[in-house]
Formats: sequence, C-alpha cells, structure tokens
Amino acid sequence: MDSNTEDIKKLMTEIIGKAKEYGFDEAACHYSDNESINIDILNGEVSSYENSRDSGFTFKGLKNGQMGTCGTNVIDDDTADYLLSGAMENCGVLDDDDPDFIYCDPDHKELSFSQLSGAYDKNTYDRFKELGLKIEKAILDIDPCVKAVDYLSISASIGPTIMMNTKGLYAFTDSDGITIFAGARAEKDGVVKSGGHFWIGNDIDKFDLDSFIDKVSDNLITKFGASSVRSGSYDTIFKSDAFVSLFAAFFGNFSSFAMQKGLSLLAGKQGTKIASDTLTIREVPMYEKALNKIPFDSEGVLTYEKAIIDKGVFSTALYNLKTAYKDGIKSTGNGFGGNIGVSNIVITPGEKDFDALMETVGNGLIITEVSGLHAGVNAVSGDFSLLSEGFVIENGKKGRPVEQITISGNFYDLIKNITELGNDVENNLGSRGEVFCPSVIIKGVNVAGDGR
Repeated sequence: MDSNTEDIKKLMTEIIGKAKEYGFDEAACHYSDNESINIDILNGEVSSYENSRDSGFTFKGLKNGQMGTCGTNVIDDDTADYLLSGAMENCGVLDDDDPDFIYCDPDHKELSFSQLSGAYDKNTYDRFKELGLKIEKAILDIDPCVKAVDYLSISASIGPTIMMNTKGLYAFTDSDGITIFAGARAEKDGVVKSGGHFWIGNDIDKFDLDSFIDKVSDNLITKFGASSVRSGSYDTIFKSDAFVSLFAAFFGNFSSFAMQKGLSLLAGKQGTKIASDTLTIREVPMYEKALNKIPFDSEGVLTYEKAIIDKGVFSTALYNLKTAYKDGIKSTGNGFGGNIGVSNIVITPGEKDFDALMETVGNGLIITEVSGLHAGVNAVSGDFSLLSEGFVIENGKKGRPVEQITISGNFYDLIKNITELGNDVENNLGSRGEVFCPSVIIKGVNVAGDGR
C-alpha cells in the first residue's frame, strides 16, 4: 500500500469521524482513483491522445431516516466539510419511505483484493501508436473493398477503490485492463457494409493481431451479397453477442427493485420454471476466466456464485441492501453504485460445436446482429421487434448472408423455446463484468422479411 493510499485512508477516516458532528446516525465514504490512457487512430495517424487521472470521493450519510449523498473530485482541506454539508442538504429534500442502510459484516470488516496484472507499464503512447497503426493497416489490407477504418481506439486504465464506513468496514480493491475497438467500412458495387471487433485484456503482449483481423474480416466482408428471406417461423441460431444483446435488454427484470415496483413480470415467480431446461445462467463474480473479479459490491457485501436461472427454473432475484430489507431477506451482493447490477455472468454451454448446431437446425437462420434495442423492446411486457442480420442455414451448412429482416416475439416465450446451446463460448462486455455465452438454438422464431 503506497503513501498516497495511506493519505486517502487518513482523509476518509476524518470524513467518517466528523459525520456525527453533522447529525448523521451512520455514514460511508467511497473513493476511486482511475488513471487512463487512450489513443485514437484515423487515416494513418493519431487523431487524439489522452493521458488522464480522475479521482474523487462519494459520501453518503443517514439522517432522519433519509440517505443523503454528495460527491466531489476536489481533494483539499475543505473536502470533508463539503461532502458532509452537501449530504446533509440532500437529506433535507429527500422523502423516501423505504429504509436505506450502511453495512458491515462483523466477520468481514476488512476486505482487500488486488488483481493488478503487473503489465500496466507496457501501455505507453509509443506502444499504442505502433499497434494502432499496425491494426489499421491490417484491416485495410483485408480486401480492396475495405475503404476505411472509421474508428480505432486503444484504451487502458488502472486504479483502486476504497470504502470505509462508521460500522468499521474497510474495503480495498484494484484492477487494470485494456480495450481495443475497431470498426471498418467496405464497399462493393455501390453497396456499403460496416463491421468490427473488440478485444479486452490486461497485457498488451497477449493481443493476437491475426485473430483480431480474422474477426473483423468475418464481421465485415461476409455481409456482401445479403438479401432478405420470406416471412415465417424459423429455427434459429443466435450467435453469442446477438443473444447477449437481446437478453441484456430484459435482464433488468431479474432485479428485485423492478419486481417491487411492479415493473417485472417475474415478481413472485422464484422457484418456478420460466425457461427451457437447457438454460442455466449463473453469476460468478470471481470467475477465473474473467478479466476483473468482483469480490464485493459497492455496499461492502460479499459477492458469491449463484444461479439466476437453473435448468429453466428462476432461482434467485438480485438484491441490494435496501430491496433485501423490504423483502425480509439478505442482500445477494448486487448493490452497485446505488442500483442493482451484476458482475460476471456465465451461461452454461452445451457439447456441440457450431457446425454441429447447424446440422441440428438443418434449415433455418443464424442471427449475428440485432439492432433497435431501445425502440424495439418493451422491457416490462417482454415484447420485442428488432432489425437483424445473419445467414441462412441450408441443409445443415452456413449459406448466404441475410439482411432486412425483423425478428419479433416475447422474451419470456423465447427463453422457453431454447433447444440447445453450443460449446463455442465467447466473452462479451457487460455493464460491470463480462458475459460468457455460447451460441443458442431457439425454435420457431418469428421473422418478417420481403424475400420471395
């Protein structure tokens, strides 16, 4: 622990110690420090570069039954009083009937988890520039039809978070990571297509350029020659990222907050079957394959592995301290940033590879992309209508590309119609962690197209 961390602990102790003077019954303080480097490449040169550091405090205090909050990025002699007075004023305007809490497990008062890779110092301007220009050139060299790399960004970040509260909690964690995003545009005979790929890791030496370029090519060049299909009902394979995108649009229904507010049809259905026997979804905060492990939530509650859906049965809703109290149970460790969220999600794969999945379907569709997730989704009812792209499956083989189709239906019916999952697990970026998901076969998907 460096001297700066000790200085931060000293200031946090001061803030917590003065909470009583401002009339708070209980209080908590959260500190985060994020150092980042970002470089964008465009047209063979660095279009932007930023090396920044963002740190700050968030204070919350319970007074007169209300939980007031205040935050600041300014760290000086007035920080403590600014946070305390701001939270006190916030309490004065709140009118929340649901109790809120400051928490500390008496058996786990000190929580510390460091997961730094030791490779962060490799992330320099020169290294990112060299790699970015190499990626751009490799994408442009995929095919003469590739006209431009419209965006290419390499980012890295590192930093700790610290929590302390008046109940004796001290929680420390840190992490580092790198993300690479690239998107390109290609044109043939006046038809323009776009596609790209992303990579996440924590050691730039582990980035595989050839594999990355293969993914960009597959997501871009294979789109040419696409046309629609006839409207109808199709047995369909959703590729990993397409299924995750669709599922994520409805994942808020598993939140206890949504259930308590009457915004989820899953309220009261824990322990009942809501999906196909083949579907098991687990939250695994400390998943060994995840870039970042999440040992505890932002309320200081230890996270743990749990099934959300277990062989089709709705196993558990997701709770923070506030919603758990309302239902008379313990928090599930899903209190993040004042809301309910999840860490690393693992969807249990099947045994077949993708070729075997196509053989199982025989004739149908592959969905690789869905769009319109904001306008085409009713999160409460579960209804959706989404523009989609993909490929046909003909006689168990991947056929021509497909575009200008709309898939529609109801989320709750969709997950009941899952018949099989593949073994081709891919990691997708989630809101806080990652989602590890294979391709999924869903029978009888409604498709609207204009093909003949």
